[in-house]
Amino acid sequence: MGCNSDTNSAVLGNCFNQTEYVKDQLCTQFSITDVGAVVIYEAINESVIASFVLKNTGTIDFAVTVTNSAGGIIIPVTTIIPPGQSLLRTVDNLGSISITAAGAAPETPAKGQLDIVVRYALD
Repeated sequence: MGCNSDTNSAVLGNCFNQTEYVKDQLCTQFSITDVGAVVIYEAINESVIASFVLKNTGTIDFAVTVTNSAGGIIIPVTTIIPPGQSLLRTVDNLGSISITAAGAAPETPAKGQLDIVVRYALD
């Protein structure tokens, strides 16, 4: 039986023809009392590929908006995450992730956790 080899595959350990990538992970918690949208993550350049889990750890709903590097909306503000629920996505060319809290106030902030893994090319 023959063996098919992909010389461009980093999975097979042949990285020499690949673009060099950096892979970072961030896990952070947030608490939002603002009424408007708050950016909780902004990509460093236009080539960021990201996989993330966004979890609502608070007691009030919040909406999430995700944009690409050109500012186009990927996940609209109408995407609501209720308390105890999560959103899992992978996005090419990530721009930013914003949260808008429903009825947030200092006494009842929107709370959550963002666990994100990003990959971007070295320039």
